[in-house]
Formats: sequence, structure tokens, C-alpha cells
Amino acid sequence: MFVNRAITVTALAGGLLALAASLVYGNAMVALAAAFLFCISIVVWKYGYILIPMITRAANVVEVRAGYEVPATRDYIMKKTASGYYASKFLEIRFYESSMDKSEADKTTMFESFEKAIAALKYVVKISLLISAVELSKELEDIKTRRSAAEAKKAKSGASSDEIVRLDREIAMWNRMLDRITRGERPVELIAFASTTSFGLTRDEAASRVNRQAKELKTILSSSLGCDISELSDLDMLRCFEWDQFFPTSQEDIKDEIF
Repeated sequence: MFVNRAITVTALAGGLLALAASLVYGNAMVALAAAFLFCISIVVWKYGYILIPMITRAANVVEVRAGYEVPATRDYIMKKTASGYYASKFLEIRFYESSMDKSEADKTTMFESFEKAIAALKYVVKISLLISAVELSKELEDIKTRRSAAEAKKAKSGASSDEIVRLDREIAMWNRMLDRITRGERPVELIAFASTTSFGLTRDEAASRVNRQAKELKTILSSSLGCDISELSDLDMLRCFEWDQFFPTSQEDIKDEIF
């Protein structure tokens, strides 16, 4: 968190200094150009996951990382072998409910539903969980802030019915967390993502298969676990890919990467 905040503050401070220089020294064009570049750097750094895929897709840029290729769409990982191509896709899992909050009957139903859904899959699926202890003194206000943000989004008249259902889940999750904290339970933070891999004789075949598998996996997990599933791309996808080998060693490192 500190590194990201430092970058943000530094860029904004540099923009303000550039504007101040334009007033003091009278060289408005150079100072305004510097201020504009500072603003652009903030936009690219914060919303690069949207902008970079658009740029690479338009320029047909293929990134190579240690023998693995990231195509221009930046929504899956490709590896070429002697027999064909492997493609892997990553999905984010957002849990809003816990089995600890359910009755024994509801727990049994949820686990049975999940087992049946997984048994119906015809391909290999990997589900990864990153778990870290939460510092209560720092997280209490953050939980209240996120709950208030979710309540504000729900109050907007433009929210769709599906969005309202999702926000209700999120608000209930924040309420449960606050209740546990007040009762003295030690909460943990969970980051979950799933990945699936397909094989094809050509690049297009491997990409088509992994996209189809990801859509099926998204439907199965969301319905059986009662969670939200979204396909990852660009930096978020690459981060999950790297976390398969090395992951953050502290909660601050995790927050710094996902800020």
C-alpha cells in the first residue's frame, strides 16, 4: 500500500509543481506539458489494465515471458510445444458468504452442490487460495468504508437487478465481518482464483477451447458456490500466473499488488 500511495502522491505533487512553475517562470507551455504527462502517468498506472489490452490488440503485440506468450488480447497465457499449443486462462472468485454462517443443512447442500458441479467437469481445474491474517486496528475502518460504498451504489437508481443482488451479498458480507470482529473472532483475508488449461494443435484451437472452458467453469462455480466469477486479463491475469510460483509474503505486500 505504501509504494502505491507514494507513487500517487509523487505524481500528483509533480503535476502541482509543474503548474506552479508555469506561473512563476512564465514558461507555460513546457510546464503545462509536464503537468499533462504527470496526469497521463496516473491514468496509465491506475487504468492500464483497460488501456494496455486495447493498445496491444490494435498493434498485434505478443509478449514473451520465459517461454510463455501473452497474446495481443492479453486474456490468456499460451505455450508452444512440439506437439501443439497449451492455453491457460484465469478467473477471479469473489466469495460473499461463508459456510460458518450457514446451518448444518445449508452447509450440506452447498458442499453437495459443489461436489456435483466439479464432478460434471470434463477437464482439469485448479483453484488457488491465498489466506492472510487481518490487522483489526487497520481493517475496521476499511470495512465500514467499503460497506458504505456498497450501500451508496445500491441506492443509485440506475443499478440493475443483478447488480442489486450482488451488492446485497457484499453488504451482508461486510456486516458479518464487523459482527465477528466485535465478538473477538480473528478474521482472515482470502484471495481466490481459478485456472484452466486446454490443448490444441493450433493457436486458434487452443484459444477457442480455453475460452469455452472458462465460460463453463464460470457458470458452474458461480451457481454452486454462490459467488461472483470474472475472467481476468492483462496485469491481473499475469499477477495470478506469477503467484502460481511466488506469492506475496505479507499482507502489506498483497495490498500493494492489488491496490
